Amino acid sequence: MKVNKTRFCPSPTGFLHLGNLRTALFSFLSTKKEGGSFLLRIEDTDLERSKKEYSEAICEDLTWMGLAWDEGPQIGGKEESYYQSERLNVYESFYKILLEKDLIYPCFTSEEELKIIRRNQIAAGQPPRYTGVWAQASKEEVEAEIKKGNKPVYRFRISKKTTIDFLDIVKGEQSFAAEDLDDFIVRKQDNTPTFMFANAIDDSLMGVDLVLRGDDHLSNTPRQIALLQALELPLPKFAHVSLFTGSDGAPLSKRNGSLSVKDLKKLGYLPKAVANYLARVGHTIADNDLKTLEQLSDSFQTQNISSSPSKFDLDQLLFWQKRTVESLTVQESDVWLSEYLTNLPADIDREDFIKLIKENINFPLEAKEYMDNLFFTNLKDSETVKDILTSAGKEFFESAHKVVSKGIDDWGYTVKSIGEESGKKGKELFMPLRAAITGQTTGPELDKVVSLVGLERVLVRLTEASKL
Repeated sequence: MKVNKTRFCPSPTGFLHLGNLRTALFSFLSTKKEGGSFLLRIEDTDLERSKKEYSEAICEDLTWMGLAWDEGPQIGGKEESYYQSERLNVYESFYKILLEKDLIYPCFTSEEELKIIRRNQIAAGQPPRYTGVWAQASKEEVEAEIKKGNKPVYRFRISKKTTIDFLDIVKGEQSFAAEDLDDFIVRKQDNTPTFMFANAIDDSLMGVDLVLRGDDHLSNTPRQIALLQALELPLPKFAHVSLFTGSDGAPLSKRNGSLSVKDLKKLGYLPKAVANYLARVGHTIADNDLKTLEQLSDSFQTQNISSSPSKFDLDQLLFWQKRTVESLTVQESDVWLSEYLTNLPADIDREDFIKLIKENINFPLEAKEYMDNLFFTNLKDSETVKDILTSAGKEFFESAHKVVSKGIDDWGYTVKSIGEESGKKGKELFMPLRAAITGQTTGPELDKVVSLVGLERVLVRLTEASKL
């Protein structure tokens, strides 16, 4: 399917999280595959909850991910603004058209009255919806409410005698009876547009031909189609992606795995890892190759998006993080780790240290921990290490010190000699040496470690271990 333009249109009421990021990624990949354009629009009509800091963070996060938009904030486009709060005059012109056609009407039903209506409908086994109390109100009734100082919302008048049918690219043919749809609000009491109204108008005016979004918006689609048809505006195609849930099947939250992009960056996740993970959440890619965004786009097929919910899988995210770290060049690793290795001893070659630890880390903090354990941490600080060293005993480390002091050019021979001198072999030989020299129980091959840190540091550590 040829896709000319997709969009991502977040509300700046919080930081971008994994669920929204997946939607942005899918939208980006589906259009870039065909050489189309990707539009970013900030839906900030909720003036009370929308914050500039969140708008800026969303832009920063998408840029970090490499999801460059072709139209939108910061770069512009054919629209005067890509912030809905700055497009109120556009929406006003369409309110006038709908008023002239008698397709919207003022409604003074209070929120409390609506709650009572819904409660009664549920008690009667009916679906809760607005009953159209004000749909046929007279001009005099409306004026009387306004004189009382009451402000109306405006509702769209849906014709109840039709069905609204459309093809959802993910979920297939959809059909909604108009009589099951209530007259929805298009304009709030403060004269700002609702999501339902501004979102549909902008998608059409901005030439979006594929609306890819979460399936929690599926029930909004027939309403938006009815609105656009009433205004004789072009309709986009729709693809509703199933929910991205927590590991426990519940909606994503901090408790069950939801992470903001801000969190991911802080932890040291790499954008390529996040993209490779998310591109496979609820979407099938035949191979497990680590891919660039361009390669992911080539592999992306909207028809391969699953209609079933997908659960957050931390192990899979970590898998792609490890694969991405392994793929980094030494120079790329240096940039990634730069602020964590500021205390690396001056006599230690930075590139050699990165080569040493690269296969054993997934995150920058692990590199710092390895550096600290190797060069700065007292062996007493880790109970696990301390137990290994004390179990090995003073005599073992004195024997090791005696052998090592002769040189470590051939570490394999040195270890063999320590074994002969101490009478230890296997794990009883190797583990105390690793714990003493590195301050850890796992890590890179020990011969490479001692080659990097040098004879003097190895001897100091063995002496320290013998005194525990």
